Amino acid sequence: MIGVDLWNGSSSQLREFQLVTQVDFPLLQLGGRTPEIPWGLGLENVIIVDRDGIVRGIYGIDDRTQMMDMIDLINDPVPLPKFSPQSLYYGLTAQAGETRQLPVTVSNIGLKDLVIQNIKPSNDQVSVDQTSFTIPPGGSDTFTVTVQPTETGTLRGTLELTTNVSGTVRLEISPIEVEGVLPRAIVMPVTSIDYGTVEVGRSRTLPIEIRNDGAGLLTVTRIESDLSEVSFSDASLTIASGESSTILVTLEPGLSGSIAGQIDIYSDDPERPVLKVCLVGAGEVIPADTRTDFDNSGVVDFTDFLGFSGVFGTSDPTHDVDGNGTVDFSDFLIFVENFGRSTQ
Repeated sequence: MIGVDLWNGSSSQLREFQLVTQVDFPLLQLGGRTPEIPWGLGLENVIIVDRDGIVRGIYGIDDRTQMMDMIDLINDPVPLPKFSPQSLYYGLTAQAGETRQLPVTVSNIGLKDLVIQNIKPSNDQVSVDQTSFTIPPGGSDTFTVTVQPTETGTLRGTLELTTNVSGTVRLEISPIEVEGVLPRAIVMPVTSIDYGTVEVGRSRTLPIEIRNDGAGLLTVTRIESDLSEVSFSDASLTIASGESSTILVTLEPGLSGSIAGQIDIYSDDPERPVLKVCLVGAGEVIPADTRTDFDNSGVVDFTDFLGFSGVFGTSDPTHDVDGNGTVDFSDFLIFVENFGRSTQ
C-alpha cells in the first residue's frame, strides 16, 4: 500500500486521488480536532510512505511532479542516480604538470540497486580512482576525479558513466586554461658500464638507456666523454613523456692498459642538467698467429687474404693453417680471427 498525507482533502477528493494515483490510504495529519504535526513539518507538507511503512519523501503542495514521480517509483521500483556535483570545476587556470582532484558522490534515491558499470574519461589527462561499484537503495558512494594537464592550452573533457539505468550519464569538466612549461625528468637506470678487456684496434659496443619520467618533452642536447676512444650512436635526441631511448656507446682502445673515464649527458631537465655515467675497461694487445701472416709482412692484412682465397680448396701447405691437409673453412675462421693483427 502507499500512503500520502491528505490532511486538507475532502472524501470525494480522496477517492479521485486514489483512483488516479493508486494511493491506498491517506495520512490525515489534521484528521482530529487536536492535530499533532511532526516537528519540522508545515501544514502544507505531503508525506509519501511506501508499502513497507518507510517514508520516501516529504513535499510541499507545489511539488506535484516530484510527488507523482515518487509514487510511480514505489509502484515500479528502479534505481535512480543522483550526482553531486553535476559538473566538475577545477578553476579557470592550472599549471602544466599540476595535479588537482575532486570527489564525486553518487547517491541512489531509487528503490533498487544502482550499478555503476563503467566510468570513462574522454581525455587522457583525466583519471578516476574506481570505475565500477554498486549502490543499494538509499546509499551513496564517492569516487575521485584527478586532472593532471600534460600539455598547455585549453583542457576540456567529460566523464561518461554507464549504469544499469537506460542511457549514459555525462559529467562535464569545465574548461581549464593550462599554462607554464611541462616538467622534464631525466633518469639513467644504469650509472656505470664495464667493457671488460677489449683488444687494441678492435671495438666493443654497449647500450645505455635514457628515460624521461617527466610530463614534458625531454631534449638531450649533447653527449660527450673525456675519453678519445669512446664514440656514440647519437649526439642529441628528444624523448617523449614516459618514454625511453637507447644510445650505443662504443669503446675502441688505442693502447694496452686500464681505461677509466666518464660520459656526460646534457639535457634541458632544470633539476639535473648534466648526468654522469662512469666507464671502465681495459685495452689488450693480442699478437697475430704467425701462421696467418702468409707473406711475412708483420701484419695479417688484405694481401694475405688474396693469397688465401687463391688457394682455397687446395692442399697448399702454406695456407693449410690447421694442418688437416686442405685449405678449408676451418682455416678461414682462424684467418678471420687474426685479420688486422700484428705479429709483433
